[in-house]
Amino acid sequence: MTPNTNKKWQMTLPEDWTVKQADENGVETEMLLRDHPVLAKYTTKDEAVKALVHAQRMIGKSPEGYVRMPGDDDGPEELAAFYGALGRPEAADGYELPNMDVPDGFEIREDLTNGLRQKAHELGLTPKQVSGLYEWFMPLVMDAHHGIENEAQTMRETELESLRSIHRGDTPSILDHAMRAAEAIGGDDLLTALDKTNAGNHAAVINAFAKIAPLVLEGGLRGSTKGWGEDLSIERLREMMKDPRFSDPSKRDSTFVKKVNEGFEMLYPGDYVPGSRL
Repeated sequence: MTPNTNKKWQMTLPEDWTVKQADENGVETEMLLRDHPVLAKYTTKDEAVKALVHAQRMIGKSPEGYVRMPGDDDGPEELAAFYGALGRPEAADGYELPNMDVPDGFEIREDLTNGLRQKAHELGLTPKQVSGLYEWFMPLVMDAHHGIENEAQTMRETELESLRSIHRGDTPSILDHAMRAAEAIGGDDLLTALDKTNAGNHAAVINAFAKIAPLVLEGGLRGSTKGWGEDLSIERLREMMKDPRFSDPSKRDSTFVKKVNEGFEMLYPGDYVPGSRL
């Protein structure tokens, strides 16, 4: 019968050779070296000694796949090497963002996506991390945009209904006078600002511009009935443009056409192209 040498060689170790061993609770106790479980995987003392020598040789060497975390004293080159080892592309344009379906009216600005790439590169993120963040964040942005658009549309409808409840059939004329007054005061820049801020959709703002229209458009409004026999308005001009004397080349009346053009010039003084404001 072959004797069991696996345990026998450990028993040759002196009894006064002890080591500290921590239990599952972290409490350290003294135990005989011969009873240490790590020695059980070696069948002979020679194997144990060879393993010890190999372990000593590996001290100070980096295992395969090991990446050292840069310290406070390391420079940008060491930090760049660390990020590169983790998978960061060499330049910010190395990040490829996934294609995403966007709702109508929503635009993904190139300057913002380029800024995202630059910041991701600065932080040392990997392409997979950036792609994952982009796919998570963009739907949240689009949902927020959709909510803002719906809110703005609801506000426009509510404010318009408020105008109708006050002015009823005169609402189109009020809107026209307000628009022309705003244009006369601030030009296209003011109209653009009113559109971008949604201020131009508020009933209070529209009423305010409509009230000052007689002051800023005094010549146009007070002289609008001259030669017409009725109040001049954009609605009236639209009706006249549908008249065969204006729209039908075979029945075109030069006097009638001139009157329509003069009406537009009175309503919209300055640079005027017939029909451009309809």
